[in-house]
Amino acid sequence: MAVPLALSYVSIGAVNLTSREDSGVEWILEDFKGWGSPAGSLKPTRKPRQPGAWGGLSYSGERPMTLKGTCIAPTAALASDALDRLIDSVSLDSMLFAVVESGRSRWCNVRRDGDVLPVWIGATAFTYSVQVVALDPRKLGATLTASTALPSTTGGLTIPYTIPYSINAVQVTGQISLTNVGNVAGPVTARIDGPCVGPIITHLGTGIALVFSSSLVLNAGEWLDLNYEKRQVLANGQSSRNGYITSRGWSAFDPGQNTWSFTAASYTAGAQLTITAMSADK
Repeated sequence: MAVPLALSYVSIGAVNLTSREDSGVEWILEDFKGWGSPAGSLKPTRKPRQPGAWGGLSYSGERPMTLKGTCIAPTAALASDALDRLIDSVSLDSMLFAVVESGRSRWCNVRRDGDVLPVWIGATAFTYSVQVVALDPRKLGATLTASTALPSTTGGLTIPYTIPYSINAVQVTGQISLTNVGNVAGPVTARIDGPCVGPIITHLGTGIALVFSSSLVLNAGEWLDLNYEKRQVLANGQSSRNGYITSRGWSAFDPGQNTWSFTAASYTAGAQLTITAMSADK
C-alpha cells in the first residue's frame, strides 16, 4: 500500500509518484507538465495585403505530459524493483493516469511517448524522466449511472367514503437525469435490456433522438450496448445493430444537467434503459 505524501498527487498504473510505500520506497515528483490545456488544431493563414489571418474551426489535440522525479529505496534490490515497476506502468499500451488535486480526482488514459530515462544516484536511488500522451485530452471524472423503465402509471384509486380516501398511483417517468460538473462534453454509453420493441432514446436538452425501427425486438434476457462516441450498437455485446437505427441522434454528456427519455414502439413492462456517463474538463 502506498501512502500519499500530499493532498495532490499523480499516479500512473500501479505507481503513485508522490507516496511512501510499505516497503519504504519513496516516490518524489519534482516536475509535472501538460495537465493544463493541450494545443489546438488551428492553423491560421495570413491574409494577403491586409492585417489578420483566416482560420477554421479548432479542436483540442492530444495531451502530451512529462514527469520528472526521484525514487529513494531502503535497499538496492528495492530500488531496482521500483524502476522495473515504473517502466511497466509507463507502458506502450493504454494505462490509467490519475491526478488528485486537493482531493479532487480526475483521470485519463495514457501511453508512453519516448524513453524512460533513469539516472542512478548510488545504488539505492535514481532520478527519472518519462513522457506520456493522452490521445483523448479530456480530464475525466467519476462514473455516473442511472436506470429507468418505460414510462407508466399503475394503481391509483379514490374510494367515495364520507371522508374521501385515495391510494396514490405509482408513476415511472421514463427519464434519467445526470449532471456533468465539468466544462466539456463527456463520454456516454447506454444499455437497453429487453423485452423491448423499437426503443427510442431522446436527449431532452437538445431534442435529438436515437430511434430504432419497430422491427428491432429484444426478448427477455437480450440487450443492446450503445457507445455514443463510437456511434456503435451491439446486440448482447457482439453483433452490430446499427442497421436498425432510423434516426441517428447521438447525444453527448454536455456540461450541466442532462436528461434522457426512454420510450418505445410498444410498451413492455420489463424494458429498462441504463445510462452511464462521465463528467469531463478541458
